[in-house]
Amino acid sequence: MSRENASNGVLVGAIVGGAIGAITALLFAPKSGTDLREDLADKFKAISDKTKDIATTVGHTTKDLAATVGQNTKDLAVTIKDEAGDLIDHAKQSNQAIMDNLSTKKDEVKEELAAAGRK
Repeated sequence: MSRENASNGVLVGAIVGGAIGAITALLFAPKSGTDLREDLADKFKAISDKTKDIATTVGHTTKDLAATVGQNTKDLAVTIKDEAGDLIDHAKQSNQAIMDNLSTKKDEVKEELAAAGRK
């Protein structure tokens, strides 16, 4: 488990635990029904607002991460394409050098055979 996931788990646990504790305290406090409902509504709104804030933060973080991964993938693809092009060019040059060398050796062998035939 990554640190970020662990931190998010602790944060969510703290929020849920706090909400349960607040609701329990409100339910056992000696208050009238109207006061209790107001307190519950206030706590629910606070928890709802905190949840929205967390969701917004997670959304922004996910969007930033996706953009970073996308850019890194593009950069990697360009690098691989460039390297592949360089390898192809090198292979073509090596092939041409081998072909030139073979042609030279072929001509040398022909000349040696012709010279040996004249003797």
